[in-house]
Formats: sequence, C-alpha cells, structure tokens
Amino acid sequence: MNSFYIALYALFSIALFGQWATAFNPLSSTNVVNYWGQNSVSSLGGSEGDLVTYCQDDTVDVFVIAFISEIVNGAPILNLANHCGGTFPGSRLLNCPKVAQDIKACQAKGKALVISIGGATGSYSIDDPAAGAAFAEQIWNIFLGGNSATRPFGDAILDGVDLDLESGTNKGYVAFIQTLRTKFAAASRPYYIASAPQCPYPDLATQAALNAAWFDLVWIQFYNNNCGVQSYGTSNFNFNTWNKWATDVSINKDVRVLLGVPGGPGGAGSGVIDASQLVTILSNIKSYSNFGGVMMWDVGIAKQSGLAVAAANYLHKLPSTTTTTSSRTATITTTNAASSTIPSRTTTVPTSTHSGGSCSAPAWSSTATYNAQAQVSYNGRLYTALWWSQDNIPTAGAPWSDIGPCSGTGPTPTATPTPGGCGSVGAWSSSAAYSGGAKVSYAGFIYTAQWWTQGETPGSASVWTKGAACTGTLRRRFYANRR
Repeated sequence: MNSFYIALYALFSIALFGQWATAFNPLSSTNVVNYWGQNSVSSLGGSEGDLVTYCQDDTVDVFVIAFISEIVNGAPILNLANHCGGTFPGSRLLNCPKVAQDIKACQAKGKALVISIGGATGSYSIDDPAAGAAFAEQIWNIFLGGNSATRPFGDAILDGVDLDLESGTNKGYVAFIQTLRTKFAAASRPYYIASAPQCPYPDLATQAALNAAWFDLVWIQFYNNNCGVQSYGTSNFNFNTWNKWATDVSINKDVRVLLGVPGGPGGAGSGVIDASQLVTILSNIKSYSNFGGVMMWDVGIAKQSGLAVAAANYLHKLPSTTTTTSSRTATITTTNAASSTIPSRTTTVPTSTHSGGSCSAPAWSSTATYNAQAQVSYNGRLYTALWWSQDNIPTAGAPWSDIGPCSGTGPTPTATPTPGGCGSVGAWSSSAAYSGGAKVSYAGFIYTAQWWTQGETPGSASVWTKGAACTGTLRRRFYANRR
C-alpha cells in the first residue's frame, strides 16, 4: 500500500449535503457529543431510553453508538446492551430495525451518528494492515454506504466511525482508516472519523492511527487517569498537550479536540464534575486553536445529571470558530481520486514548561535518527520528538517540542557501527518503532515506512516500500526513550 492520507469532504462539505448540513458541523468549536447504547445509567437505578428520545432537542450534536465490541474471524460483533436482542439467521450480528428508525429520525434533525469500535472491554485489536483494510470493507458495507444482506440498521446509513481503542497496539487501524477514506472520497455525502483516546499522551492503544491517519474529531477521555478534569488547575491536566498534537502531529491540522468527561456520578471512577466546574474548564480551554466542544459518557447519565444540557447551554451560545488560514498546504493523494490540497491552520500553541535542572538527555546530533518521544538537549533546552526525525534542528520547531530550559548539553551520542547501513540511512532494527516516512536499510536496499511500524521486517511486510540498492557503511546512531 502506498503512503497516502485521504482527503475527506474538505472544508466545504457542510454546504453540500442536504440534511447533514442542517446542524452538525465537524469544524465547529461548540459540539456536544454523547455515547449511547450501553445503558450505563442502569447502575444508578435508571434506564437508558431509545436513541430517538435524546435527539428531540438541540442538546446533543453527535451520538456515538456503542459498541462494536469484538472482531471474530474478521467480522464485527455488535453489542447494544438491552436495546437490541435479535440477530440475523445463522449470524451473531444484531438485527435492530427500531434503532434503524431512530437513526434516520435523528439524522433528519441534523444530528450526526457514528458507530464506535472498542470499549473498555472486548477483543478488537487489528495489528495487520491487510486485516485492517478487510475490516474496513466490512464496516463500510454493514454500517456505512456499502451493501450487505446483514445490515444491523437496515437502510439507515451512519455518518462515520469512532475508535474507542483501550487495549492492544492496533497498528492495523491505520490501513483501516485509509481504506475508509478511499470510500469516503468517492461518496456523495460526508463521512467522519473520530477517536476517543485516554488523556495520557501518547495514548498507546491509538497512537499508531492518530499519528498516521486522517481524523476529523478526537474526543479525549479526561477521566479515570491523573490527567483528567479532576486535576484541572495543575500541571497534570494536559489539554494543551493534545492541542499541540493536533497542530504539530496530526495529519489533519484542523482536527477538532473535544474535552471528554463523565456524564455525571456513576459515569467514571474519577473525573466526575458538576456543571459549574465544567463551565469553568470550558471557559478556559475554549480559546485553544483546535478546541471542538465536549464529549460525555454517556447519554443516560448525562441526561439524569443535567450535565449535557449545561454544556449545550454554555457552548451553543458561543461563536463557533470554524475559519482556517491557508498558511501552508498538504497534498493528499487517494487511490480513487485526484490529488487535492487542503488548507491548514496557523496556530499559536502554548509551550510546555520545565522546572529546569541539568540536561540529562543526550545532545542533539544531526546524524542521529530519533523516534517519537525521544528526548535531546540543545542550546540549554530540552526537546521531545513528536515523530520520527533526522537532521531537523530542534529550534526550528516541529517535529521537536520545546519542553523547557536545562543546564549543560547532556552526553554526546557515540559513533557505533550499523551493519548494513546505507550512507545516512540506518539499518532496520526489530526493536525500533518507525513512523510513516522513516527510512531504513535492509539486505542492501533502502526501505520507506508507509505508516507506524515495529518488528515488521522490510521486504516481507507491506508497511515497507522497497527503494534503491545501497552499500553498507558506518554511521552515528542513537535511539532514546523508545516506547
């Protein structure tokens, strides 16, 4: 598979597609997102209503239907708690005509509805690109714009996919998204890709996809971790880090980052806040360049607590920031469509601070290769690599993030032989993690990674594209803080 990032609807899609344009705008900074389908409010003595009961007013802009909780023999297994019990004959796949009616009724009111893959429990890892591409075909045919005899929601067509990956490495989801993007590019209506990573950065379960594929919205789970909203006002709360990911790392520089919170008591083990606390936090993060609104787990709890209404009352009165500045462009090639140019945002990103101290990180070297999260010292400051890098001066900005001052220069990397090296290109290592675009030498040839990879041998894995032949040399090489 060639390296590519599929341009979706582009920025003008909102104006083109009938009922989907009446309310939902993926570039808005005022969206309210709720998960539906798992009846979590039952633990509090309540009962989650049918989907249609929650879309009668303007509170929620996006409903996330949860979950595709398993992948069995390459096929999705849908779990909607007590909302749907029947299955297709000879299949484990649910058949939910009432939910189908509700989906269409909610879409008619301008809501977007996406299917979520994952959850806190389940078996949904995809580590192989070929399996990811094949699974994308199934999701397209069963839930989106394709055709299948076993569609859980009949002729209702969902608006996209959410990845709530909370376990596994899931490297195959890069190919999964790229395959869907190919479908989206040829479609006559917009579709969206969202994700719900946990707030520790990077989110290991979703990192490969987030750094190498095109997302429209990312609603971060700021709960059940020490970086959650309960830590607001301290250095642990890291919304600024995720906004910096959006502007410096994300393929889509206009991706919207939403604050994810529990819908109320019972919604999470930590991070439960009331309406007043939520509005305080929102009022202080709404100015971030890629801020997109708020997500809540889940709709039944958020309805019972009143938190969803409070969020909507605050956000929907704000001016929706949707403009972009075409200060730079990214050429995006699809397999089914011509290249297109998508404008990117000019942003000012808050800089992380550092308490200072000696520079324990090695001094930056122009000849060394660095993977994401590697740290170096340069001119008395500490820097962290946001993605694979070589010969990029830290003070020049991305892919380096300035962490803060330190004294000294740190140890200098020592020159070590790299068997099979190829000029300035280092030999492939089975223990190294490589981002898309990274080059290695292996068996006398240069290979280029098409997406994030680790432990996949060049020449036998599709992630690597074979290039020119070369001869072995010695070169300086250093890897730091590899995860």
